[in-house]
Amino acid sequence: MSDGGNERIAMKDFAFRSISLSLAVTFGVSAFSVLGIGIPLQKAEAKNTPGEFVKYFNPIPEKKHYLNEGQDRLIKTKKFKAVSIEGAQPVFNKEIGLFALIPTEKIGQTQVINEILSRPNVSGLSVTIPWKVLEPKEDEFNWQPLDNLLEQLKPSGKTLIVRVSTCGVDTVPEGFVAPKAEEGDKKVVLDSDTPSWVFTGDVKTMEYTGKDGKQHLMPIFWDTNYLAKWSNFITEMGEKYDKHPGIHSIGITGGGIGGSTQVVPDVTGEKGNYDKLEKALTKDHGMSQRQLVTHWKYVADIFPKAFPTARLNFDVDPPTPNRAGQDTLDEISDYLIYRYGQRVYITRQNINDGKHGFDQYRVIIKFHPDTFTGYQLTEKVDAEGLEKIAKNAPVDGISYIEIPLSTFEAAAKDEALAKSLEELRSKLGYQLVSQKISFDEKLKQGDKLKASFEFLNLGAATPLRPSREFDKDVAGSYKLQMEFRDESGRPIGQSLHTPQPPTNQWQAGKPITWSEELKMPPLKPGKYSVFVSVVDVDTKRKLQILNASNAQGKPTAEFAIAAGDLKVE
Repeated sequence: MSDGGNERIAMKDFAFRSISLSLAVTFGVSAFSVLGIGIPLQKAEAKNTPGEFVKYFNPIPEKKHYLNEGQDRLIKTKKFKAVSIEGAQPVFNKEIGLFALIPTEKIGQTQVINEILSRPNVSGLSVTIPWKVLEPKEDEFNWQPLDNLLEQLKPSGKTLIVRVSTCGVDTVPEGFVAPKAEEGDKKVVLDSDTPSWVFTGDVKTMEYTGKDGKQHLMPIFWDTNYLAKWSNFITEMGEKYDKHPGIHSIGITGGGIGGSTQVVPDVTGEKGNYDKLEKALTKDHGMSQRQLVTHWKYVADIFPKAFPTARLNFDVDPPTPNRAGQDTLDEISDYLIYRYGQRVYITRQNINDGKHGFDQYRVIIKFHPDTFTGYQLTEKVDAEGLEKIAKNAPVDGISYIEIPLSTFEAAAKDEALAKSLEELRSKLGYQLVSQKISFDEKLKQGDKLKASFEFLNLGAATPLRPSREFDKDVAGSYKLQMEFRDESGRPIGQSLHTPQPPTNQWQAGKPITWSEELKMPPLKPGKYSVFVSVVDVDTKRKLQILNASNAQGKPTAEFAIAAGDLKVE
């Protein structure tokens, strides 16, 4: 695969081949070359030590069970220190909050979408759309379902989590008409999330029985012909949506059931059927843990190339059950977060109850200091389960949660459910409160300004500012900005500095205080109003924070806090 976004990948060029680790270390081969998927060697895009290559790029050993040697970080749960401020309400920032999980068949229902977006406790939407909806014919794209959703989100500034499914959803949005199948072609006639035109080529497939009792068709995710067509689709999708401000994150998939990482369809809920399908994938199609790691690393690399700006989202369900699947997940998640950092958010999907389970959540516990993490709940979660999840989420450092639409609807009639939702929302992500800002009220022209600050974080995560280093986003710190406006309200100058401690260390429950002598802009003698913000200097984006320093009554959500006046002499 070349770096050109528009270059098509010939299917005949797709062939899995192995490249030795020693060659990768010696010549600085990038992660794309390490996988060896029919692509030339490329220069490394990030500087890594030989030891790091050994930990994260060495293929897993050929044995039934193996230990993940990449777990070099101590993983343990930490008690969340809950603190509160009277009158404080959760603030809205695009990475964090509750996202309404819209059933695929309701994506086109405008009234339903507008109603859920009107709720102040909803930060955005989450949808899964079958590939066949977005590319019904080869190179003919139907972006209307996504465009309509993004247009509806635009007035509110809320955002969209989007995943594209190739198997397991088996339904389409209201109003979508699938292309007619070619008669006599069994592969095309059977229902699938993958477009029918994909199966007319030499793509390996497997049949399975769906919940409706009918036969369905899934692609073999690691088939190279399938991957060539999937990669072309993701390239097109990236060109259209990579820089769209309404995107929260794009799901990394193309190898899982229902847009997740699970590779065996278990739609009937019968253990015997699942075992049968797993054995067929292993015996007939060469599925192994090593092969799954290789496949997911390749799929994982497609998305950052297609989406260099947009955040991505990876499901941390094991591809297969039991210890072998958990170890495979460790290898894949280590690779993703080490390689791409905060470019990739991670989500635990298919949560049915309030059971915490260390094995289930250990990947999230491990990586939430590096990136934003989330839960995706199913409709099986009841009020009691949601109450437990509200206690678990802060311990896991969760920033966003995808909640079924039906749960929001039920909460309108169930006081206990509504209370749990609000408790959950109040601790998600970073919830910053400015408690005190003080500075010299008089200043001689050219002198530094002495200032002191007191903040508090009520949320489960720290404010992580993505800072691009080669092809990785390192979780850095936001800056604190003091803006000086003249008597007409016009901005005249500003002073920026990195807080000490930096924002990526602002943990919940710990007072955050520091003092600074600030280098001032060249202000003329006169009176100035001072406004304080937490800002990303690269994008000019300001975080919404609570102002409890000068507020009378309950804290107010603001992007720029009026901190007082300064007289320059």
